[in-house]
Amino acid sequence: MKGKVYLMGAGSGDPDLLSAQAVRVLRAAEVVLHDDPVSPEILEFVPASAQVRNVHKLGLQANSLQEKVHSLLIAAARDGHYVVRLKTGDALSAAQADDETVALAEAGVDFEMIPQAGSAVGAAAGANSR
Repeated sequence: MKGKVYLMGAGSGDPDLLSAQAVRVLRAAEVVLHDDPVSPEILEFVPASAQVRNVHKLGLQANSLQEKVHSLLIAAARDGHYVVRLKTGDALSAAQADDETVALAEAGVDFEMIPQAGSAVGAAAGANSR
């Protein structure tokens, strides 16, 4: 079984502003690692059977927390799960995206960034992918 990690921003917190692709990915998620705070309305798209963790409740320092998040993402994907890394805000910042994509790539884990329709960057990315 081959898993995959989806990296996405939660946008403004309004579920109506999520892209259709983001909603599909959330509905198919088996594991969700999210920042604090992510709108409860957005988390309602996640199936009840999925494992959902607020990574900020792990109580670790920033560097240790990021390493733990990488470890959890990689382990869940290697176990064959569809994993969503849900960040607060309109889109993943370049630094956050680089850090997590590098860790996933180095581990040989399949991943995809999901653009948000609610952000100019996401809209432009979506337009370029057609």
